[in-house]
Amino acid sequence: MKQPPVRYPGPQTDGEITSVADANHVHGPDLKNIEHFSNVKSSTLIEIDRRCRWLHLNEGDVLVPAGESVDRLFFLLEGELRALVYTRNGKIVSLPPAHRGSLVNGIALSGDIQMPYSVEAAGPCTVASIGSRAFLDIVKQDPEALHAVVQLLVERQQVLVEHIVELSTLNVRSRVHKELLRLCAEDIGADGSARISPIPTHTDLAHRIGTHREAVARELSYLQNIGLVLRHAKELYVPDVSRIADLVAKSDD
Repeated sequence: MKQPPVRYPGPQTDGEITSVADANHVHGPDLKNIEHFSNVKSSTLIEIDRRCRWLHLNEGDVLVPAGESVDRLFFLLEGELRALVYTRNGKIVSLPPAHRGSLVNGIALSGDIQMPYSVEAAGPCTVASIGSRAFLDIVKQDPEALHAVVQLLVERQQVLVEHIVELSTLNVRSRVHKELLRLCAEDIGADGSARISPIPTHTDLAHRIGTHREAVARELSYLQNIGLVLRHAKELYVPDVSRIADLVAKSDD
């Protein structure tokens, strides 16, 4: 069952956040661990850190509901956030998820604009949250901080464009291979193998690549039959990631 959305303070405040999840304002991981913030002044990061509130979310918690305007920015420090569009006829369209180091709800920087999709926790997540106007007041004094924000926004745009191109040009089989390769990239061993844990459900994978679960089930079954992937308890083991990469390369030709 989908969890109620996280509740935030009003647009004129920057106070505590409460959540149906185990959310609080206890300090979380440092913002300096975000790659694009490496050149940002320490004083800038300290001030952002001071104004942030940390949320600890569980799977299914809704960070930003679709159709709502939330005047806050979120930096994902641990975990993964899904971006889901719920259509009127009951279908779910999944956009590329946000991973550690991502800026979420960048739309708030443009003013009072409604979020076109729902942002939900795919599992345990730690998120740093700050009011958008408070954030802009801080970073406008530091060009490197502004540059970092632009980089984060551009990267997200590039990911979305790539997703659209894949949906438009690749068949389902190739999209399954690409998604598996992305999942493998998170944990590739020295021997070239990878473990995907926990295993995404067929339905989740289908939402990610714009198809139905039956098509995903058929392709995964085929890949298991030829030994490219092996199912071990609650994880998917890929003995040789380069073989999946070769399939992806052929689909790109």
